Amino acid sequence: MITFVTLISTKNIYHMYHSFIKIVLAIGTLMLVASCSHDEPGSPFKPLEERRVLVLNYDGEIYDQHGEMVMQLPNCTYATEIISDGDDYFVSGVQSKDRVGYWKNGKWNTLHVDFIDDVDHWIYGMGKWDYYIFLLDVPNVLKNSGIFPLENCHDFIPADHALSVSEGKCYVVGRGFGDGDTDEDPYYKPILYTNYKKEYLPMPQDVVTGECHAIYSYDRDHTIVGGFIGRMPAVWVDKQYQIYETSKPLSFDDHTPYGRIDAITLCDGHIYGAGWERDESNHLVATVWKDGIPVNYCSGETGVASSQAIEIYTYDKDLYVLTSEYNSELDYDITYLWLNGEIIMSYSGISATGFTVL
Repeated sequence: MITFVTLISTKNIYHMYHSFIKIVLAIGTLMLVASCSHDEPGSPFKPLEERRVLVLNYDGEIYDQHGEMVMQLPNCTYATEIISDGDDYFVSGVQSKDRVGYWKNGKWNTLHVDFIDDVDHWIYGMGKWDYYIFLLDVPNVLKNSGIFPLENCHDFIPADHALSVSEGKCYVVGRGFGDGDTDEDPYYKPILYTNYKKEYLPMPQDVVTGECHAIYSYDRDHTIVGGFIGRMPAVWVDKQYQIYETSKPLSFDDHTPYGRIDAITLCDGHIYGAGWERDESNHLVATVWKDGIPVNYCSGETGVASSQAIEIYTYDKDLYVLTSEYNSELDYDITYLWLNGEIIMSYSGISATGFTVL
């Protein structure tokens, strides 16, 4: 009897030991996975001379920071956004063969999505996390081969670069009519989707309209949204609004905004919003707001009729801005690439939609 009890106890101890080892290994694996899941590349920042800037225009042409065209995307009807992950770059847009997908390093990748509709598909923007690719194809977000419908989006109009992903959490911004508006007198309201669930962002009680035009998300649960409220440029930081000022007080009889934020980012604790404001002649002027303080980004060339900041990007602590100016004397657009407040390259005759830094 004593021997039997001893054998049972030894056997139990043996199983307990191996169960403990399995638990330790499982915890170690989870910790490893968690440590490798991130939004940004794990490699250290490159020095300035080793970086590569890629500027994308609507025709699918990609230019570098020296003004050289490095790629014409194959079968591209319309390009909408370029993003990067490490040394790889990804472009969203419309493919001439009516396929849904994206370009990775210039090569087309088709998403094998089983659509139940028979409508034209238009990719407004994209995001990436881990090995997941997110594409905004209203009324859906496509995640690899999955389809995730946006809630109650029959009147939703997305921003140009409307999608942002942080640690797998998906955000989409734009505008739509409020639930209480009538068909005779509708007003756009600012809309944020969080994992495909819709909500209207707050505004002051005496303001009837507002729009979202930019989104930056970080640490999974935090967002900074740019756009305008009433007629003033504005941001929503974790859904709390902040109304910005323009460089000078303005008063026009029309109902258009005095300023708008079309791109937004966070760097070293500061919020940078890029877009435009109006001047005294009612012309658009490219503007970047740092924590609400506006600075105009103008080339100083003669003949400029209007300008706007179309994209903003931070790399380490360097601030890149892309602006577009329409020159009425030359009758074409000129795109400017700025680094820390200085122009480093101009692209004549190019209408850019965005850029990224590798």
